[in-house]
This record gives sequence, structure tokens and C-alpha cells, in this order.
Amino acid sequence: METPFLKVEIPTTFKDHPGVFSAALYTKIHQCNLNCYQCHNRHYFKGEEEFFTEKELREKLKMLKLLGVELVIVSGGEPTLEDRLEEGLRVIKEENFPVRVDTNGTCPERVEKLIKNRLIDGLAVDVKIPLLDDYTPDQLKRFMRILFSREDLEPSAVYNYSKKLRITIEIIKRYTLPYTIFRTVKYPLLTESEIELIRKELKSFPHQVNPFYPVEE
Repeated sequence: METPFLKVEIPTTFKDHPGVFSAALYTKIHQCNLNCYQCHNRHYFKGEEEFFTEKELREKLKMLKLLGVELVIVSGGEPTLEDRLEEGLRVIKEENFPVRVDTNGTCPERVEKLIKNRLIDGLAVDVKIPLLDDYTPDQLKRFMRILFSREDLEPSAVYNYSKKLRITIEIIKRYTLPYTIFRTVKYPLLTESEIELIRKELKSFPHQVNPFYPVEE
């Protein structure tokens, strides 16, 4: 049986979840409802999408266990858009790994389903802009570029993003998920005061503000 995880080299790191030896699996890189400014995963992934079979994935997971990996991170793309995500997560859980899913937070119903079904032990939620009730025309233009790499969309695109993120945050507040973190990239399109607004929104959670690295052509 084919899994939803790309058949690529599985990176390991202590940096992705600070202090925890982690390995990363990827769902379809181009399956995402955002098109973020200077997206590294989308830019650097080349070639045909091929996927691990269940047998191959279990072999890889057993090897990672022997190497001392403590956490499996599922990234993308946007994993919560993957129809077969639950099937893949069950395989990881059956190999006795805790799982963190990286998400842009725009699919709150799917996030809650994963939590209720006990398929994940945490989320890394990217909060890319301040979540406000009203945005200025200048903010809408800059935030469209951050979220969609263009400025000619309807304002509702930004407001809908903000609304979905707030719902996701409220869902996460109701559960104890030890491997949950929130992250914000310090995009050059964000002001310091806007980053501070994001910090205040997430003050009750672990929150990283990460440097912005432009993609290299």
C-alpha cells in the first residue's frame, strides 16, 4: 500500500523541534492552499512525486528508532489537505513514535479530527500575519504578498485566513499537546509592531520568531 509520504531522503535534526531529535516526512509539496512568499519547500523540491509504500515506511521508521529519533514531524505542502493523512499517521503511531504535524492552520476541522482521533501529539502552526478584525489597505497588500505571493486578490482572502487561524488556535487551547509550537517568519514585509501583535496573540503558547531566508535561485 502506498503511503501519503514522499519517497525522499528523510532529514533528521535537533533544530526543527528545539532540543528534540526529530525526523521529517513530507506530504505532496505542491498541495497547499497558500503560496507563501519565498516558500522554500515549494522552490527546492524538483522532480516526480513518488511515495513510500507502507513496507518501506515501516523499514525507515525502524531505522530511525535505532538512530535515536524521538519525534516524527509531518510537513508539506499542507498536510491537512492530504486525504490519506490519517492512514499514514497510523503507521507512524504503530511504530511507537510521537507525531507533530506542521500546518498553516487553515483547516481547523481537520486539525480537531486528528487530535480527537489521537493521531498527533502536537502541531507546529505557522502564524504569518497578525490576526486582526480590520486591516488597512497597505496591510492587505503586504499580507497578500506574504500569504499568496500576489496583491490582486479580494480582501476576503486575508480575512478568511485570519478567521481560520483563530478557530485553530481556540481548538488547540482545549487540548494538551506536548509537541505544539507556533512559528512566525520575520518576513521583510512585516513591521516590528506587527510581529509584536503576533507575539501578544500567542503569549500563552511556545512561539518562535524565525529569521527570513530568501530562496536562492
